[in-house]
Amino acid sequence: MNTTLKLFPNRFKKIGWFIFIPSLILGILSLTNIFSFPEISLPVFYSSGFPLNNEEAGLLKTTEIALFPNLFGILIIIGGILIGCSKEKTEDEYISSLRLQSVFWSLIVTYSIVLILFLTVFGSLFFTMMIIMIFLPLVLYVFRFNYVLLKK
Repeated sequence: MNTTLKLFPNRFKKIGWFIFIPSLILGILSLTNIFSFPEISLPVFYSSGFPLNNEEAGLLKTTEIALFPNLFGILIIIGGILIGCSKEKTEDEYISSLRLQSVFWSLIVTYSIVLILFLTVFGSLFFTMMIIMIFLPLVLYVFRFNYVLLKK
């Protein structure tokens, strides 16, 4: 039975790092409000009409969005996938085992943190933390896999 993963070529890993690291840094900076990024008015597919603002609910509405934090999030995901799903120069069963161990480790750490957050954090900070948790498994996997790979 052929159980090898279908991975991107190794050259995509460098492109991924080039996208991932600056996007991660800028994404963290955008969360801390060190830099203020302007909001722009764009048509969106769905606007919920959140009760605390004046937006109208409905499909294909124009609304003010913070473009740059969304862009950084998209680039973190693209870069992380390119890094995490690219072949190593020598791809073997040991590397596949490290990939699997790193995925499980990142899931255990992420959901342990989520459990702690459910018990300790409430309100809008909880919402912000859940947004961060969307990216955490991928970020932890990328760093854990590459750390263990370099260490061996």
